[in-house]
Amino acid sequence: MLSNKSIRALAIERQQLHTPWPGDLAGLIRHLGALQLDAIQRIARAHHHQLYNRLPRYREKHLQDAECRREIFEYWSHAAAYLPMDHYRYARVRMERIREGQKHWFEKNAKLCRYVLDRVRAEGALKASDFVRAKGGWWEWSDEKKALEQLFHEGELMVSHREGFQKVFDLPERLLPAGIQTATASDSEYGAHLVRTFLGCHGVGRREEIAYLRRGDKVLVDSAVERMLKSGELLADGAELLLAEDAAREPPRAPRRVQLLSPFDPLVLQRKRLKRLFEFDYQLECYLPAHKRRYGYFCLPILYGERFVGVVDLKAERAAGQLRIAALHWQDRPGAALQASFRRAVDQFARFHGLAGPDYSCTTT
Repeated sequence: MLSNKSIRALAIERQQLHTPWPGDLAGLIRHLGALQLDAIQRIARAHHHQLYNRLPRYREKHLQDAECRREIFEYWSHAAAYLPMDHYRYARVRMERIREGQKHWFEKNAKLCRYVLDRVRAEGALKASDFVRAKGGWWEWSDEKKALEQLFHEGELMVSHREGFQKVFDLPERLLPAGIQTATASDSEYGAHLVRTFLGCHGVGRREEIAYLRRGDKVLVDSAVERMLKSGELLADGAELLLAEDAAREPPRAPRRVQLLSPFDPLVLQRKRLKRLFEFDYQLECYLPAHKRRYGYFCLPILYGERFVGVVDLKAERAAGQLRIAALHWQDRPGAALQASFRRAVDQFARFHGLAGPDYSCTTT
């Protein structure tokens, strides 16, 4: 079996962080399984940051273009996400659960859902503001918006695209490309899909990590793991699982180069897993009161080769046209090579967002 060092190298390799993804955007999302969306825009939204780290010459319009070509679609994975269009039949599993009564956020208003669906059917793609204005605030949704979201989670509506960050909803039959399989995956197909996708993009994992934030999926994952262990497709080393094809090779070492990761990047999303594999204790502190923060509002993990070496709190100062370092915290005192690689990474990140690099003389550590 792989050593701890090799496990870390495999996890980094499968994430395509140091080796740019050789294919297209939709292929990358298929490899990752999902591209998590997030509304926080202190620098850029999390989905753009994740693609920037993996796709050469990525620009934000590329994600919109892939959605318009119907290569990807927006739905729910472990959270709100973009999914590859050819995984639609796996998304149908959750859609049917919601339709059959599994609650998401609120109780269904069947009468209002019928009214909303009839209007979309008759008028074409609509967004919540085409019905009534929201009452105000992110969670203070109008009843019509709740109905749209309910129909979206049931699969009766899909997201055509977003205007700003508002979802525009339409009927699936108007959006799904010809030839896409729409029959719901069976429980065994879905469980195996979750296992293969997770291990394919993470290298190693545990059952509870594969089922992370997936309500009702743990039993399906457990069943799939048992079948795949018996068939030889999976191997186990204690609680760790990996694809058999990965046990027979030594993954290459990652280059000593800094990557600034989004707090929602798949490599760091599961904090317990991150600490177990990389001995890196990380928390996103924007949800904490200011007086309880240790490192900063929106700190980005700093990956250097196969180690996490610190966190940096960056902020886009749009009016000044500059990326600012609000705080920088190293795990250990950085050497000259690490500091030089860090500055290159920050300057490149600033250019991606159309900003000047920070004034490093003002950096705090």
